[in-house]
Formats: sequence, C-alpha cells, structure tokens
Amino acid sequence: MKRILLTFIFCLLLASPLGALASTPPKLVYAGWMPYWKKASGTPEAIAHIGTFAELSPFAYEMEDDGTIGDSMKLAAAPWTDLVPVAKANNVKIIPSILWIHGDAIYATLSVTSSRIRHENDIVSMVTRNAFAGIDIDYENKLLATKYYFSKFIKGLSVKLHAHKKLLVCTIEARTPPSSLYRVMPLKIEHVNDYVVINKYCDEVRIMTYDQTTADIKLNDTKGTRELYAPVADTDWVKKVVKEAMKTISKKKIMLGVATYGYEYSVDMSTATTSFSRIGSVSDSYARTLALSHGINLGDSHNAAGERSFNYSKDGVTRYVSWSDANAVAEKVKLAKKLGIKGVAIFKIDGGADPAIWDVLK
Repeated sequence: MKRILLTFIFCLLLASPLGALASTPPKLVYAGWMPYWKKASGTPEAIAHIGTFAELSPFAYEMEDDGTIGDSMKLAAAPWTDLVPVAKANNVKIIPSILWIHGDAIYATLSVTSSRIRHENDIVSMVTRNAFAGIDIDYENKLLATKYYFSKFIKGLSVKLHAHKKLLVCTIEARTPPSSLYRVMPLKIEHVNDYVVINKYCDEVRIMTYDQTTADIKLNDTKGTRELYAPVADTDWVKKVVKEAMKTISKKKIMLGVATYGYEYSVDMSTATTSFSRIGSVSDSYARTLALSHGINLGDSHNAAGERSFNYSKDGVTRYVSWSDANAVAEKVKLAKKLGIKGVAIFKIDGGADPAIWDVLK
C-alpha cells in the first residue's frame, strides 16, 4: 500500500507545475573574455551588462619564454579597478586568462619537473593573492611532445587550486571531426590535448569554436559552391566540434566559444579551389561602415553560415568580409541550449560587437 501511495505522489509531481519545473533544463551560463588592449571600451560595456554574466575573464596574462607570468593586463590599475568591485557585488566570478602561444617555450617549461611545479605554484599564488575565483589556462600551439607534460601540469594545477577552493578553466582549440578535416584519412591521428585528462581535472572547458575559415572540407564542398564561404564559425561546424568533444568531455563542463568579430580576405578564384588570404580582423561597426562606403546595402540577409558578409573589388582583386553579428550569436546560443551544455563564452567584450547581442544574451 505504501509503495502504491508513493508511486501516486510521484506521478502527481510529474504532472504538476512543480514536476515540470524539475525537468526544465538549467539556464545557460554566460562568460566573457575582455582583451586588455581594448579595456578602455570593453570595461564600460561589461559593467553596463554585468547582470548578463556569471564569469568574466580579463584577457590575458601573457607568458614569457622563461616561464614567468607577464602582467600585460595590469589588473591592479584602472579601468579594471572599476570593474572588479561591480563584478563582485553582482556575484560575477573574475577568472583571468593566461595566454601562451609559443610551443617550444611551453614544452621547455612543462617538460622539466622543477619548472612545471614552479609554474603551478606561481599561478596558484597569483590567484589567491588577488582573490580571483580561478584561472583560465589558454595554452595554444603546443607541440605533440608536450601532451604528457601538459596533462601532468593540468592535474597538478587542479589539485593545488582546488585545495584553495579555486576553479580551473581550460580553454582549448576546436577539434574538427577527422571525416570533415581530411580528404585522405591519415593512418594515425594524434592530438596534443588529452580530452580524458581535461574532462577529469578542468572544472570548465571553453572550446574556441571560431576562426573556422576553410577547416571543414565537407562544408566547403557543399556551401562553398553556392557562394564565397570562409566563415568565422558556421553553426553546422560548431555543432560537429561540440558533439566530438561531448564524446569525452562532460556537457556539464563545456562552454561554447562564440565570436563577435570577423575577417576581411583577399580572394583568389583563378584556380579550381577558391583561396582566402586574411587581410585583418573586423568589428561589426567597421564592417558595416566599409559596406556603406562601397554602396552595399546589407539588408537583413545572412549567408549560408548564418553570418553577415559582402564582397567588393579593390585594385582588381575581390575582397570578402564575413563576421559574426547578433544573428550569428543567437544561432550559437540556440545550439548551446539544444545540446544541453553548460553555457557560452563570448569572445570578445571590447565595445566593437553588434549592440543587438545584448538582447540575445538576456
């Protein structure tokens, strides 16, 4: 009789608003990277929309080749000093990023036990000294030989940070599934980032799902035949990358990296395969101004990747511009919700994004 009663109550709960509430997926967590070279414009923007974010990552401390942490951000000075109190008052975690892009130097430091442990201790000391919520490790261009040592570093750093109740955020490059990356499959595919280790020791994993350009050969073949195609991040590609990561990394840890910028290219269509040579990055406002200067009415249309784009001619050469506007951001947010991952990390908060993104992120 007792079992029947409990079953009846459970069924009532499922049918009730309370039961429906229990099955509702959690809200997305929003994080944002703030580049130090745009802190004058990015800080006021972050403060104005502080309620949007759960985490903010001033970007970035930069590593010196000798393994010391370079304070290029000057987080103890204005305008960061305006941001930090506001963030803390709104329960927004400050998790600064450390950027290291020199593969040889990363290997030299992490492959030696004494220097690797010293590096771990330096990071923990910096985090605790400044009362940060944690640290974001963004080590790119690593050598394959670094794989074992980077894994040991992530494990050691995680243990030490957790002892102080601090978070370890790991930012990693997007990994396109092999079938969409190679026309002829290699006999052996090796990756420097060990997803098993990253899943085990990182509290949050931010995937840099941007700067796609022509990385996905399948999408190039299908979408590039109809129009110029060199996206910052096609939602179809982003979905592939995240699903590949979800095979090993818990979706509860995955943050989708979402761009707010784009690129301008010179285009060579003289051969069988259209090639794109990057000229430089563009913001939403710059791209719109450039289109207007060439008499181009953008209207409300978006390209096959869901981004804004246009092309024009300069000195007889085709120029192509594609960038991530509010519509492109909205598509990524929708995808993140559908996949049930932890959230979205915006790159970047610098005052140059499409202002309409703030309506998307509400």
